[in-house]
Amino acid sequence: MGKRNSFSHLVVTNPKRNGGALRVSDESLFPYYAGYSKEFAEQLLGTLLLGDEAIVLDPWNGGGTTTQAASQMGLACVGLDLNPVMVIVAKAALLQQHEVSSLIPLAQSLVEQATSRDEDGISADPLCEWLLPGNANFIRQLESEINRTLISHERYAPLTDEKTLNQISALGAFFYVALFRAVRRLMKSFIPTNPTWIKRPHSRERKRPSRYVVHDIFLDEVSLLTQNLNRPRNLFVAENGVATISLGNAEALSLPNASVDAIITSPPYCTRIDYAVATAIELAVLRISEELFKKLRRSLMGTSTVNANVGNVNKEWGTTCTRFLEKVYEHPSKASQNYYYKNHLQYYESLQTSLTELSRVLKPHGSCVLVIQDSYYKDVHNDVPTIAVEMAEYAGMTLRRRDDFSSNRSMVCMNQRAKKYLMSRKNVESVLCFERT
Repeated sequence: MGKRNSFSHLVVTNPKRNGGALRVSDESLFPYYAGYSKEFAEQLLGTLLLGDEAIVLDPWNGGGTTTQAASQMGLACVGLDLNPVMVIVAKAALLQQHEVSSLIPLAQSLVEQATSRDEDGISADPLCEWLLPGNANFIRQLESEINRTLISHERYAPLTDEKTLNQISALGAFFYVALFRAVRRLMKSFIPTNPTWIKRPHSRERKRPSRYVVHDIFLDEVSLLTQNLNRPRNLFVAENGVATISLGNAEALSLPNASVDAIITSPPYCTRIDYAVATAIELAVLRISEELFKKLRRSLMGTSTVNANVGNVNKEWGTTCTRFLEKVYEHPSKASQNYYYKNHLQYYESLQTSLTELSRVLKPHGSCVLVIQDSYYKDVHNDVPTIAVEMAEYAGMTLRRRDDFSSNRSMVCMNQRAKKYLMSRKNVESVLCFERT
């Protein structure tokens, strides 16, 4: 592990999360392959020497680890994400302790009301990708009841609407997350070894869960989450602080210049993890149409898609990035020039734009902590942390400390065709601590 001598007061530990990839477990709010542990965020926030009026930002908020930790410590925080599923998950992570005792009775009431209404399903329900229409309707009735009871109070309020999504309460978000988990359990056979790629079955393979099975699994998920909330050190109950969690793009932050005291975040991996596909089931629960799904998929940093308007290499990206892209372009492997070069170019264009935005909103002498893992293209090392350092310094942030940790968590290991490149490979996860200069 290598260290810089500045920012020595910070407590920086291995950021790796326990539990691993996209799996539903009793001890996590939602399965999410990304980010860092809550303990890591807590230790950083506790040693950053922030004042009572400080504002903490996570522009790639994901499951809400930063905003949850900051809120519990009484700090004001802002969490942004482009994926509406993750906005809901992060809001659910802010559930208050006094609400826990009502969760199971409320879940039972929601099930009873959904049964009594017995409504017809919606047209072109995206859940029918995996379920027969009549069976998908059992989930849709329950989702409609959660929406009417805890969000709109009258008619259905689409969570594709940014205003509605931003205003959803932690309680309403909690029950959506419980439904996410229940539906993911029902779709278990469609989730392969690589948990970030959801299978699309043939029509004859679609599931046929009964109403009773859907309701029982939903109630079981609420019960499991409630048990976790009642543990002495639970994962996701916030007591203090003011958190603002909403849809937002790290490349165009809706925040004033020099308005943030600290940033703790982890940019999406440069390993072609398709975060939209990874949450395709949950997006279907939210009634995201195929058109909106494709739009979201193209907009997320690190996407496996390549947009038509990919730009050119910029000098602000630094020499390490330029050399890496040249090696990708010159690689003899198939599609290196036509696809992989453009895909990496797109990633680094997004990263540079985002780091410039982070520097803009950070106060002078404010702190920015990035958790970034390196990767590989075939046999070519992609030194993402060093590239991020060069980009950030060009944008006006100075690296004060770097801690490197060996990591065996890499999605490329799930690709059987990549085995020949893995023999001498060692991944590194870096914690980069910058000061706005």
